[in-house]
Amino acid sequence: MKSATINVGNKDKLYKRYPEPDNIDEKVKIADDDARMATSALEELLDAIQADTNLLEEENKIFNSYLKNVANQQHSQLRVAGGDPTGPSSDEQDMVSEISDGSVGTSNTASTAMTGKKSKGRSRRRSSSQKDVLLEIERKVEIATAEMDRLKQEKEEEVKVMEKNQETVRACMEEAELRIQETRRDMYEFRRDIVGDKKLDAEKIIRYLDERLKLKDTHVSKLKLKSQALKAQIAKYEHQLKQREDMGEVLHAIDFDQLKIENQQFLERIEQKNKELVKLKLTTGNTVQTMNALTEKLNKFSTEQTWLKKEIKQREEHLQKLMEDISLVQQEKEAAEKKNTQLRLQHEAVKVPKVEDYIQQKAEMYELEKAAANWKRKVEIAEGQKKIVLQQKHTMRQSAKQPAKQSFLPA
Repeated sequence: MKSATINVGNKDKLYKRYPEPDNIDEKVKIADDDARMATSALEELLDAIQADTNLLEEENKIFNSYLKNVANQQHSQLRVAGGDPTGPSSDEQDMVSEISDGSVGTSNTASTAMTGKKSKGRSRRRSSSQKDVLLEIERKVEIATAEMDRLKQEKEEEVKVMEKNQETVRACMEEAELRIQETRRDMYEFRRDIVGDKKLDAEKIIRYLDERLKLKDTHVSKLKLKSQALKAQIAKYEHQLKQREDMGEVLHAIDFDQLKIENQQFLERIEQKNKELVKLKLTTGNTVQTMNALTEKLNKFSTEQTWLKKEIKQREEHLQKLMEDISLVQQEKEAAEKKNTQLRLQHEAVKVPKVEDYIQQKAEMYELEKAAANWKRKVEIAEGQKKIVLQQKHTMRQSAKQPAKQSFLPA
């Protein structure tokens, strides 16, 4: 972006392009337009300077990082060599001295670093000793390349560390999965062998724990033997390597190529084994899931079996009770049948009257009932008359007693 310049103070040249306005409003409008043009030009200039400043700040960061790296290298070489390091080359020292001398100048001049030009006002004010020292493009490219290589190397080292940490985490996860599977297997065996009886026996638990401890001790012994074998193998290889170094054997390019081929073959075998291990882990996981599902089904069926046993026992008891009731009812049935037979015989022995006799007896019964009703009415009438006669008799007695009492009274 080119630096925009405008001379705001010289307004006569700008006003010559327009006719001289007679109205004050037109003059104010023209002045506002000039101010807006000047503001936009200044904003463009400010943006350009800001971009140059950002670029220079980024360059300064790269240069400072390069200086720190070179200083650290010199310090480490001094420490290793005991004060007599090989040190960087003369070109690198010149480059470092140029950067050290010119870093301040580059940071103080924003627009000069990109264009390589200096403003006339600043050049007049500065003396020859205060001029900015700028790096050449080749030097900047060398520094940027060195920093890029260093960053790539740091990135590769970080990637290696990350891969190592990733392998460690993966190994820890695999170990945790194995421990989880072992714990689940132990828990299942403990539930199957100890808790399944629902009657905990202390001796049985102690015997189970002793067996588990013996298995753990056997496994630890195997791991110790394996570790000792690996240590012996490592010591053997170290001894062979030391013998080769003592004998002065030098590995040639062919040996390195052969080692690379063998390493590649081993890596392929390791990759294949890892794939097989992953498949086995998946198969083991599926087997464990299937086993857990079957265990749940087995527990469910065991519970159902217990319930069915109780239900069968209750049904058998109920069936036994029903059989007893059936036997009792059968006896009652036989007794009822005997009684029914006797009643039938008695019924057959009784002579049944004829229908005409029954009708005649029924008619006589109705006549007798009517006669009895008439007599009841007659008795009721007679009782009523009896009551009337008794009342009259009682009245007559009372009337007969009253004149006698009057005759005994004095006159």
